[in-house]
Amino acid sequence: MTPPNKPTLTGLRTSATTPQARLIQNPATQFPPKQARAVDRAQKPMNDLYRKDAAYGDGSCAFMVMKEQFEGGVGNPPQSPIPNNSTLHETKCREYRSAWDDYLPDLPPEAQKRIQEEIQKMNEALQWAQQYRNDEDPEIPRWARRWKHQLGK
Repeated sequence: MTPPNKPTLTGLRTSATTPQARLIQNPATQFPPKQARAVDRAQKPMNDLYRKDAAYGDGSCAFMVMKEQFEGGVGNPPQSPIPNNSTLHETKCREYRSAWDDYLPDLPPEAQKRIQEEIQKMNEALQWAQQYRNDEDPEIPRWARRWKHQLGK
């Protein structure tokens, strides 16, 4: 039985599918139940934003926004480099970016910070794609420079 002055803590139920998708670095950390539920809820879309064994960039949805625009070319709409794939990541990024507002208030600071970093990354990718489409020769964001060869640089 838990003493009345000691809060009940609970573990996380949803694991990150890749290290880059991880919201809480130590998955054994326990949280008050409301925070644990919020982290579990937020971890699911974060897992969807990163693909294990991805062929492009860091496996993120943000990188795919840039890759698809590069494939589409200057002045053209984005195009998937994956044959028979109709899902474009620009829409996916925009939808997830706006959905994060529902998650942030109940998350612990570590997870809030990680989601804010992901929002910034998506913003940079969306801006790069728009500038590339407009033939503005944008600078590749710092986080994506490791894979610049996949963007023709």
